[in-house]
Amino acid sequence: MAWNRKIFCSIFALVLFCTTCSSLTPSTFLTNADQQRLKKVLTSAFPLSDLTTAHYAVLGYSLLKEKLPEDPCKFFDSKIDKKKLDTIFHATSGSKLLPNCKLTVTGLQQTLDAAISEDSSMQDIYHAVLSLHNLNLKIDSAKVAKVVTAILKRDDSVINLGYAFNVASVLQKDFKSFFERIEDVIVQADEVDGKYLQFEGGLGITATTISGVYRLAEAAKTAPALSADQAIKFANYFLSRKFVQTVKGAAQLLDVLKIFATNKYHIPVAVTLASNSALSDENPNIQVRITNVLGASLGPLTVTADSAKRLDDDAIVMNKKAFQVVKGSDILYTLNFMDIKPLRGFYTVSINAVPSKADPKLIGNTGAQINVKVMTEVTVEGAEIGTAYTDQVSSAKSTSITYPKESVALDVDVHQKIFMKFSLKDKNAKSPLVAHQTFVMFVNQKTKQEVVFVAEPDSSSVYKFDLDVKLKEKDFQFASGLYDIHLIVGDHVLKNPFMWKLGHVKFTFTAVAPASTYENPYEPKPEIKHMFREKEKRPSSIVSNTFSVLCVAPLLLLFILWIKLGANLSNFPCSIYAAGFHLGLASIFALFVCFWMHLDMFSTLKYLLGLGLLTYLSGHRLLSKLAAEK
Repeated sequence: MAWNRKIFCSIFALVLFCTTCSSLTPSTFLTNADQQRLKKVLTSAFPLSDLTTAHYAVLGYSLLKEKLPEDPCKFFDSKIDKKKLDTIFHATSGSKLLPNCKLTVTGLQQTLDAAISEDSSMQDIYHAVLSLHNLNLKIDSAKVAKVVTAILKRDDSVINLGYAFNVASVLQKDFKSFFERIEDVIVQADEVDGKYLQFEGGLGITATTISGVYRLAEAAKTAPALSADQAIKFANYFLSRKFVQTVKGAAQLLDVLKIFATNKYHIPVAVTLASNSALSDENPNIQVRITNVLGASLGPLTVTADSAKRLDDDAIVMNKKAFQVVKGSDILYTLNFMDIKPLRGFYTVSINAVPSKADPKLIGNTGAQINVKVMTEVTVEGAEIGTAYTDQVSSAKSTSITYPKESVALDVDVHQKIFMKFSLKDKNAKSPLVAHQTFVMFVNQKTKQEVVFVAEPDSSSVYKFDLDVKLKEKDFQFASGLYDIHLIVGDHVLKNPFMWKLGHVKFTFTAVAPASTYENPYEPKPEIKHMFREKEKRPSSIVSNTFSVLCVAPLLLLFILWIKLGANLSNFPCSIYAAGFHLGLASIFALFVCFWMHLDMFSTLKYLLGLGLLTYLSGHRLLSKLAAEK
């Protein structure tokens, strides 16, 4: 049906509207709220207790340009261990960010130089070289380059190349061969959804590698082997991780985003919607915010709506229309979209932001897309409601009703039906409108029970609703009485969705409702009482006594046989341990009898613990004595 196709297209447009635009432009940036949240993460490192965390906390605070809660200089100096390169690296990296913080560096030159060897890991080389750089000590560039090259021949994983780029960036020479490896590492990045690039291992490895790439490019004074699209995808990945919850992750994120905001080769431009995406006559303006990834201004820009496309039919409704700078701001730009009298629906606006002076390092500033929707107001026309006998169509009676008046009073029984028809009109376009949600609801005035039916349009977009009372009385749970009638209309492009109370109807259903058919949902439910398992019945006393005699019979037989055979008790050892052992053993048997007749398991175990310990100690001493006598 035509209306089904219209609804499907509307839903499809909504899905397109909610998805992220396909153009490679950062759709977000690090807002002030994001920066304050990251500051809270960094603050969790104080008071300082761990050297690594302290280093990254100080780095994060310096990038946010915030005052430290405490002075960590003495902490860094106290935590240096010459046998551990990571402590030297973190202490020197942290102290370098502090004004007037001097560390005890006696003997560190020799320690760090000795660590730069082919037997070391790439991470150790990174720690040693960066520590020398932090302390402004001499670095043997030729030796470092040779050692790093040898290690990369053994293992040129992404993280090792990332460390190598950072190491090479502080060398005065011999870094050309490492710069040529940038392309090798970039091709190993994993692409996600066509929007993100990242390396396996997550934020830490990706941030270390990309920051190394741009620091090495700055040292080489040459653009890295990274396309604009690749740079934007990496920036998108980092922005997607702005909810990181670790101190190290927060600091690394701030560090790499600062690089994307200040480097000389790729500055991703974030074009974001700063106003409500729902446009109407009361809210006609599109307002966009254009910044770098840290939310800072990019300077004067000429911002143009290159095109605006309606998603329902791909119609282009606007071309080359300029945005105006919002007064008092250098990052906000506005455009009156409703000037062109657009139809209701969803639109994709393509935006270009060009600086007054050409700047090749800006990327993602052309073809940026934002999504908006144009709202409209709906009116109800030609509304009628009436009743008819199901077997006599000619007896139909209808009444015209006017929105939003309440004027209906009906009385129907199981031999009748209720019918309704109406049209929805777009008040702005003066055209028929098919809403995404259109319902007729009946509400029992006494019990507040709600019964909802869907109203559907025909091929000419006229809504028709029929309710055969006899067929639907089960939906009402046979509860006769007065019901309020409501018409509910809603849609994602309506600025005035409504629930219109038309009036009321008195239903007379079958005289007696089936048992247990109606249950008031507002009444309290009966209490649920837990039933424990009943104890099993014991056998009769005759059976239990007979079984007891049979169990004792072998013991009686034992005594009889001992007497008949002439048992010799002269060798029974006369000692307290012998008496204790046998008495303990007898007591255990007696305890089992008590357990069988009276005690529960927990009480029996408590008594058995004491008796068993006494019996064990006595028996051990008795057996030891007998063994010694033999």
